Amino acid sequence: MRSRRSSSRSAVRGAGRALALAAALAAGVAAPAAARPPAALPRADERASANRRTPVVIAVEKVRGAVVNVSAEELVRIRVPSQPRGGTMGDLLFGDLFERPRYRKGYATTSLGSGVIVSPDGYVLTNNHVVERGARFRVGLLDGRELMAKVVGTDPSSDLAVLKLDTREKLPYVTTGRSDDLLIGETVIAIGNPFGLAHTVTTGVVSAVHRNFKAGERTMFDFIQTDASINPGNSGGPLLDIDGRLVGVNTAILGDRSAGIGFAIPIDRARRIAEDLIAHGEVREGYLGISVDDLPRKDGSVDGGSGGVRVTGVDPGSPGERAGVRSGDRVEAVDGTPPGSAAELLFRLRDLPIGRAARLDLSRRGARVQATVTAVELTPQRAAELVQQRVGLRVSEERVSGGTLVVVRSVAGRSPAAQAGLQPGDLVREVNSAEVSSVAGFQRAAARARRGGRLVLLVQRGYAAERIAFDFD
Repeated sequence: MRSRRSSSRSAVRGAGRALALAAALAAGVAAPAAARPPAALPRADERASANRRTPVVIAVEKVRGAVVNVSAEELVRIRVPSQPRGGTMGDLLFGDLFERPRYRKGYATTSLGSGVIVSPDGYVLTNNHVVERGARFRVGLLDGRELMAKVVGTDPSSDLAVLKLDTREKLPYVTTGRSDDLLIGETVIAIGNPFGLAHTVTTGVVSAVHRNFKAGERTMFDFIQTDASINPGNSGGPLLDIDGRLVGVNTAILGDRSAGIGFAIPIDRARRIAEDLIAHGEVREGYLGISVDDLPRKDGSVDGGSGGVRVTGVDPGSPGERAGVRSGDRVEAVDGTPPGSAAELLFRLRDLPIGRAARLDLSRRGARVQATVTAVELTPQRAAELVQQRVGLRVSEERVSGGTLVVVRSVAGRSPAAQAGLQPGDLVREVNSAEVSSVAGFQRAAARARRGGRLVLLVQRGYAAERIAFDFD
């Protein structure tokens, strides 16, 4: 009897619980936890954090509007074959060779680089290699506008160029800092247009200063090295310090892609060159009248190293002669820094602003001598004299129908010009790819060529023409 009553009570209790659950569900009471939908996540904290506004963020916000994209459009003319009048095989083969082309078609190719506005009236600093082949230039601003620009001046030897934007409105610009007090390891910021990705920001540190490196067969001197990511398209963009001041112009990387080794032109040099280009349209070359060469390397020295730098000549009446520099002197230091090679010493002397003095520490027959040399401007007339002294070439002007030509008047025996085969009567058509048709034009072009240390002449004799290069230190 007891077991039946117990079973009956359990059945009643189970039925009661089922009825209670059904009643609860019908009344809208929550189901047990296992049957509930997932709860919503807490709302995001939308309060601004002061920690996010780092010095880098503040610097980028300050200067980003002054960084621009430079598009250089080159007008390329192609020859359109003339239609043969006959239609014979001979006309088809030779008609286009001996007839003047009837049509020429032009189209534009665009190269992209970066630049930075350095004055409120629209002067833009960029690289020479960004604009050197362009016929017209468009500059893109951060707000999406495009402005036309013209080239104010270029300096191929330093790879710098200045553009002027075609606008009357005041523009945002980056203030310049200093590069002579940069600290190894301090944070720097690069902004540019790598691979067409406008206003890309990267950060890094100053890896080295006064860095020399090889670019092809040419050695580049006195650059800032940084590990801030720099890629093709960053050329001409700014390198900034943590306060947003311009300390360098990005110009080169090692290899085809960023490997953490990029180079920037120090702003102290870039600013001086830009001011010369704006004021004069070209960089005024400083002249000291000192020629130097490398001494033989010592046994056990690093390959490619120099055994020292020796003065090989001092021009009469030059600042070097007036300062007491003598042929045969060994140059131990320039303003306290030993030169690594003759090429580096020449670069540093040419980089001396006109009117600025440099202290040379010299060794002469075992004695220490100091000389203070002040750079003077290399005038076109003086440049022509240097061509005669260093290359052995003297030119004159000859009038022909329709204008004048530059003619080789004399060639010094055993000179570089004589060894290259130049002769009196040869025509000089170009100096460093710049056309010349007068002695004055030849002199101006020679003065510009000296800054790069290389004089390249396009010489014509009869119907033949050839480019001949000379060292012009």
